[in-house]
Amino acid sequence: MDKPIEEWPPEVTIERIGEYASAGQKEAAGAGAKLIEYATFAVRTRALITQTQPAVVYSYDPHAFVASMLGRIGRRSIPLIFHLHELPETRGLSRSSLEGWVVRAALRGTKSASAVVFPERFRARHWLMAANDLRAPIIAPNCPGQNYFPGPRDWSETIAARFRAREVVYIGHVSADNGHLEGLRALALTDGSRMRVIGGYRPEFGVTFNALARQLGVADRVSLDGWLRQDDLIARASAAGAGLSLHKPVSKGLEYLGSASNKLFEYAAMGLPVVVPNRESYRDFLNDAEWVTYADIEQPESIARAIDSIFADRERYAAMSRAARRAFEEQYNYERVFAPALERIVELGGVAKPGRAAAGDLAEAS
Repeated sequence: MDKPIEEWPPEVTIERIGEYASAGQKEAAGAGAKLIEYATFAVRTRALITQTQPAVVYSYDPHAFVASMLGRIGRRSIPLIFHLHELPETRGLSRSSLEGWVVRAALRGTKSASAVVFPERFRARHWLMAANDLRAPIIAPNCPGQNYFPGPRDWSETIAARFRAREVVYIGHVSADNGHLEGLRALALTDGSRMRVIGGYRPEFGVTFNALARQLGVADRVSLDGWLRQDDLIARASAAGAGLSLHKPVSKGLEYLGSASNKLFEYAAMGLPVVVPNRESYRDFLNDAEWVTYADIEQPESIARAIDSIFADRERYAAMSRAARRAFEEQYNYERVFAPALERIVELGGVAKPGRAAAGDLAEAS
């Protein structure tokens, strides 16, 4: 859907299949067009497996996994890894949609994978129970790399400026299901905080959001930035003082979001305390982390109390900010969390083990 934005090493080949189009255009395509595009992808996947005879095939999400299974027919000796990031519904699958058939095939074929990787423990349990697969999965939380946010020259100065600004940031698709309206109502109940919202949204929701902001009298304290390029996103988000993650459990994927939310760990990389839903998935993974505050996301009053508590005390705020950055550097960076999956790839592929990446800079001590 998007044009490449990364510079890849010369030994890496990226092959993109299909026409460039936005997510909305892809979703609006007819059933026939979707079937043709997926069939083309599956045929090309099989051709590449035949041509390259890879040491390992690493497939990401059901569409890639099913195409890889088809491509591996007659070549079962090639190890196949299934990484399930998004968690689709596993019951009541439609027989009139491509998605339903792909998910059904992925469930039936899960046992054939040499390893299974998930970003979150409850997602793994839910899928593997549906697939009748009793093995232990590899859990690789959805964390950014160590170079995502290099950090400011002076953490003390940055933290002080953030505390004065009292701005909370919400990164991600803007919608009612993601708690943005509750967040807006909570803003009206806070002690003068501001809110910046970064992410794409449907025009009709933007109208609803802005109308509610005016009705609540907080329009001058809200910035609805829309979709931004990555460098602009980081620049604006890292000037805020706290991060919001208020997703409602409207699906199993959103209910089991604790370690699957990339935004949560991007906030940590920027040294931002966060407000998250008071749900089992988050509690199980984050426990009583110093940089995390829990709230009932259906209750704006609870969200407002959580925001105000973060900015209530300067010294505590500084400690939470440093704890967030430290958690990213020591625990929640891609190089660390993906290591178990990488070791399995190395084991299955029979290739030399890569060297460990150097640790990032730790937020300076108080």
